[in-house]
Amino acid sequence: MIEQGAMGLANGSLPLALYSDDQQNGRGQLGNDWNSEVGKNITMTIAFPIKSSQNIDVVQWNKALSVSTLAPIQKQLNEPLFLKWPNDIVTETQKLGGLLMEMTQIGDQKFLLLGIGINANQIHWENESKATSLGKISGEVINIPGVMDAILFSLDEIWENMNDLHAEYRKSLWKIGKEVILEVQHNAKYQVSGVHVHGILLDVDQVGRILIADSEGKLLAFHHGQVRLQF
Repeated sequence: MIEQGAMGLANGSLPLALYSDDQQNGRGQLGNDWNSEVGKNITMTIAFPIKSSQNIDVVQWNKALSVSTLAPIQKQLNEPLFLKWPNDIVTETQKLGGLLMEMTQIGDQKFLLLGIGINANQIHWENESKATSLGKISGEVINIPGVMDAILFSLDEIWENMNDLHAEYRKSLWKIGKEVILEVQHNAKYQVSGVHVHGILLDVDQVGRILIADSEGKLLAFHHGQVRLQF
């Protein structure tokens, strides 16, 4: 069971959930900022203690935890939600939130950290034309503690009984089987002509790379530090 107190982190026996009502200088993928109005959104981090006997496949865990986070959020809306590679939660055209996963160690105990940021009741954003929220989509005030509890329950289940959820993850991918545009970043290792790469989104492989087929049917694979998937 996920514990919401300091003892879980101290003894490394139970996952620990930490929630902030007022997040400043939140961090997203690749160091991007994540700003949130006070008391309006879901901003929390769950620390999962890793047993010495556990073999952690970070990509597999990322897919499983992403699916487990998406499921209870989807129940709040009639509009379909998706996982936009690498870790955004989106509608067809707007961003609802995102996930950030990393490893850390305190003393001899290793932890898998899952950061979750979901726009719940915020309506307005500065310079964020693609942002939306659960409340804005539904037209209702969202019960933030209730949604957080549902997310934690879902994550607790998958942590206790880890399953390969790649099939569910793939079905949840934004634009799966459709044409996408990848913006090549400065540190891209792949040599491609032009600033953008067009192709059909096929999958995300076992090492977390996005797989696309270009106009000639050639399979291309990119890590998220190499390209950015455009809306």
